[in-house]
Parts: sequence; structure tokens; C-alpha cells
Amino acid sequence: MIVDLNIDNRNVLVVGAGIEGAKKVKSFVNYNCNITVIGEKVNQDIFDYEKTHGLHLIQKKIDNTDFLNDFENLFLIIATTNDKRLNKQITDWAKNAGILAYSTDDPEKSDIAFMSIITIEGSIQIAISTSGKSPIMTKIIRGKIEDSIKNTIWKSDIDNIKIQEFARKYARKCIENPQERKQFLYKLINNPELQDLLSKGNIDKVKERIINTLDKLEDNKGR
Repeated sequence: MIVDLNIDNRNVLVVGAGIEGAKKVKSFVNYNCNITVIGEKVNQDIFDYEKTHGLHLIQKKIDNTDFLNDFENLFLIIATTNDKRLNKQITDWAKNAGILAYSTDDPEKSDIAFMSIITIEGSIQIAISTSGKSPIMTKIIRGKIEDSIKNTIWKSDIDNIKIQEFARKYARKCIENPQERKQFLYKLINNPELQDLLSKGNIDKVKERIINTLDKLEDNKGR
């Protein structure tokens, strides 16, 4: 099953600061989470992420799991050392502590899987996964379908996502019934006048009309 993991303001610990650690850090740096990386030999990319994204780097040698007791409120531990035995000890420790765990040595038995993500305009993410069976095939499949997928997504789709996000926030205040709120949001997509404004780039006018419509609904409730 593919799920979208919410790591907002969560604490993520990456054990191992080499190439594999840098790859995993890259997957998280653009999200609003607290990343700590610990390892003796540090890949240059991690030094760069420390400067650009403010991750916490601890440069020290890791021989066992004792260091894990120094951390609190961890949400996810990623083991990327070059010691397979140590990686297993780290993930076993995490699972016993009720913390999500991932090991680069054993992705199939990890709690999460890293997917190949196709990102479109910062608004759409499409995940491709082999459930840890073959990261190489995941990348190959992504290469085969990425251009085709991007060509099927229009600018109007991106604009409608932005409008839906805006409208949902305001609709929650004025329309309590979830089904009625859903119907309202569908009407925005099916409204020719609003879609025409979007096609001309008049997003602010669309937002203004949404606010006016919801304000009228709110006024009618009070009568």
C-alpha cells in the first residue's frame, strides 16, 4: 500500500553520512521536518544541506546503538551505514521503541519504502514503487513514463489545484456538512465562467468570487 507520510515538524534521524545517507537526506530536505544526520565520514552533499537547509549534523563514529538513547521524540530512523549488522541493530532498536525504521540493506523489511517521485509544478506528486524489490527498476520505469504523464497535465489542472486548496480552507468555515462542501468544490471545477477566468490567468478574480459566494452563504444562514 502506498501512503503519503506526514512528516511535518517530525524528527528524522539519518544514521550514516556517506553517499547513501546523502541520498536519503535529499528525499527530506524540502519538507518541514527536523533532520539530524550522524556519522563519522560525511559526504559533501550533507555539508551542503547543512548550510542550505539547516539540518543538524553530528560527526562521530558509530559502533553500536547506545547513541540512540540520546535522542527524544524520534519519528523515523534511517540506517545507511556500511555495516549491515549495525544497520539491523539500529532498525531493531527503533522498532522495539515504536519508531518507524528504514535500512538501506533491507528495504523490504523496513517500515517505509522510498519511491521514485514525479513532481509537477510543485503541486502534484506521482509515486512509483516496487515496494523495495528493485530500486533500479523503479528508476527505469519512471524514466519510461515521466514525460507522458507530464504531457497529460495541463496548466489549468495546476491552477485548479491552487483554487481548490484556497476554496477548501474558506469552505470549512461556512459549510459544515462534508457532502455539501464537496458539492460546492465540484461546482467550482464545473463552472464555465470560473474556468474561463482561470484560463486567462485571473486567479485572484476567481478567489474573490469564491469568497463572495461563501460570504453570501454565511449571510443566508444568519437570517
